[in-house]
Amino acid sequence: MKKSVTVSFEMQEAGSFSCIVEDEFDKFGLIGYGKTAREAEADMFTAAEETREDLGADEVPEIEIGFRKFDVGSFFSYYPFFNITQFAKFVGMNATQMRQYASGARRPTKQKKNQLNAAIRQLSETLLSDSRALSID
Repeated sequence: MKKSVTVSFEMQEAGSFSCIVEDEFDKFGLIGYGKTAREAEADMFTAAEETREDLGADEVPEIEIGFRKFDVGSFFSYYPFFNITQFAKFVGMNATQMRQYASGARRPTKQKKNQLNAAIRQLSETLLSDSRALSID
């Protein structure tokens, strides 16, 4: 049986990435590191398998990610197909400011985070809606 978990991704100062399973376990925690957010996620799954081997399957459930949380830099690392400039236009932000958030040079305010989250929800809804009507043949 798999356990659905929440994973938080962050860009580190050196430009690498980490991901941490936010859910608490009795005897262990799960963290992954990598040059990209996806590499950090893969490392976290490797850590889960190694922990399962060490502590046993009864102590360490198989995990699946139910929810991902990102800072701006890890969001663009995880989804590199998003063009930062075009995404900034979609959000209604200055592209230079968005690049600063993505690089970690600046941190968005709570208001800007809310604006980004609203845009991501809108984008998600648009893609889900459009995907039911469109296909590539």
